[in-house]
Amino acid sequence: MKRIWRMAAALILFLLIIIAVLVSTQQKAGEEVSVLYAGSLISLMETSIGPAFMRETGFRYLGEGHGSIQNAYMLIDGQRFPDVFISAGTEAMEILMKNERPLVSWYITFAADEIVIAYNEKSPAAGLLEKAARNELSWYEVLSRPDIRFLRTDPELDPKGYYTVIMARLADIFYGTPSISSSILRGERNLDFIRPEEVLMTLLESGEADAVSAYLHEAIERGLPFIRLPPEISLGYPEFADFYKKANYTTESGKIIVGKPIVFTVTIPETANNVEGALAFIKFLLSDEAGKIMEKHGFRRIRPQIHGEAPQEIINLLKRVNHE
Repeated sequence: MKRIWRMAAALILFLLIIIAVLVSTQQKAGEEVSVLYAGSLISLMETSIGPAFMRETGFRYLGEGHGSIQNAYMLIDGQRFPDVFISAGTEAMEILMKNERPLVSWYITFAADEIVIAYNEKSPAAGLLEKAARNELSWYEVLSRPDIRFLRTDPELDPKGYYTVIMARLADIFYGTPSISSSILRGERNLDFIRPEEVLMTLLESGEADAVSAYLHEAIERGLPFIRLPPEISLGYPEFADFYKKANYTTESGKIIVGKPIVFTVTIPETANNVEGALAFIKFLLSDEAGKIMEKHGFRRIRPQIHGEAPQEIINLLKRVNHE
């Protein structure tokens, strides 16, 4: 009889463990990880990283993309409370770190990119743009033509917007022709040529623009033809960092943003609701699997680095990632 009771007790204990595991799994599957990211990452996040993260971890992924500076101010204004924030460049992170009530105390750089000129192969100007891509014509002379519509993002709301201004100013220096930036930009914030980050590439594909300023990964993702710029002005190469510093953009508030190599950054805001899920997301984002996904999308992998004062679990995570 005692043996039967012991077997019954063991069976009950086993069933309780199974139930606990199933409940835990169901709870995790029901937990949502919200990610607010740079608008240029829409394809990467929604078609690749987000689904892969859900398959790997069981968490539910919810993403939203806008210009990185715009995202930062939505956090400050209490319009969004993401568990993870991903930005193009470091400026948005610095805004959050220096806020009256800091919303970020650290961030990690995890991928690199560069500026290119993507164009619509069905554009009436496609022939000229193709010649520029083959270095048969000067790219900036083609973009300066009054019949070519060259769109970009707002430098006050999106890093790609100010990267474009800085790139154009670097071209002035590199080619020794100080009128290049003014002729291709036609005003740093000329609203006739500025569109939101999250729709810019779609507008190019629909024919509203002949060409746009884009990250390399955006052109590769969408299979768009593009003009590759000299490394001295594309903001994509650390070895030219000193040259990039020669150009800058001054915001309407008077802040000077100096040229530097383009990187993408990630953090967990202080207002995150699901820290466990956020940590799981960053762990996946820094994994080899995610790195291979990003390379397929056109990013360059870099050794992740922490900036600021990160919690110990992030420090430990990065140590494991960098030693794998």
